[in-house]
Amino acid sequence: MDLGIKGKVALVTGGTMGMGRVVAERLGENGAKVVVVARGQAGLDATVAAIAAKGGEAVGVSADLTDLEAYAYIAAEAAKAFAAPDIAIFTPVAPPSGGFDAFDDSDFDEAYANIVKAFRHFARAVVPAMKERRWGRIVTIGSGAAKSPARASVLNFDYVLANVVRPAGLGLSRSLADELGPFGITVNTVAPGFIDTGKAYGAFFEQCAADAGMEFEPFMEAFLRRIPANRFGRPEEVGSLVAFLCSQDAGYIAGQYIVADGGFMQAYH
Repeated sequence: MDLGIKGKVALVTGGTMGMGRVVAERLGENGAKVVVVARGQAGLDATVAAIAAKGGEAVGVSADLTDLEAYAYIAAEAAKAFAAPDIAIFTPVAPPSGGFDAFDDSDFDEAYANIVKAFRHFARAVVPAMKERRWGRIVTIGSGAAKSPARASVLNFDYVLANVVRPAGLGLSRSLADELGPFGITVNTVAPGFIDTGKAYGAFFEQCAADAGMEFEPFMEAFLRRIPANRFGRPEEVGSLVAFLCSQDAGYIAGQYIVADGGFMQAYH
């Protein structure tokens, strides 16, 4: 499917692995000039090479997304390489799992900074040029916790930080959608469910099984039965959705919170 974005400049944070890499590659395949942002240079080089191998244009920018000053730098690097971004994908640094007693004030402050304040700085860096052009696409990678708190009774782990700050991030996204709509700029949030993103994801569930006092395989069999699709999602299933929201034909989709979770939230929340 042609996304109709040839020549657009796309800024993709977290673009070297999992869903972010799929987004970067899909946009590159459709003729966008992709600015891939992550910390690790090896991942940046590999993603840029993969996009180039399919005939696309891309550059990598190494930056720490927990540094609020980095967002102006990222936008400036995009403009230096190509032009100010027309498309911007925000993948925040997610808070760790854990219950209320596991965290102090500094942990809550850090989670709020990474989810809400970072998105504010991100938007301030990319929106002015989009307003001038009267066209733009902003997509944030959110969480099911923004609409329905993650509960230990269902998930076998607590997620108090996400339950607190993810709704605030969604509130900012929807507020921006209202304000920016008249400029031809859409803002949407995609909330992935349980997506198999590799070894780290497996290690997380191994710890969950240990915390539940269960062997890994029986734990996973029981857990997957809670998902109507009876499996984890693939990065491509979410990444391609995000890429479509950046397309010309997605111009009337704005202020939305789209869940891609195999039916999990519908079944258990």
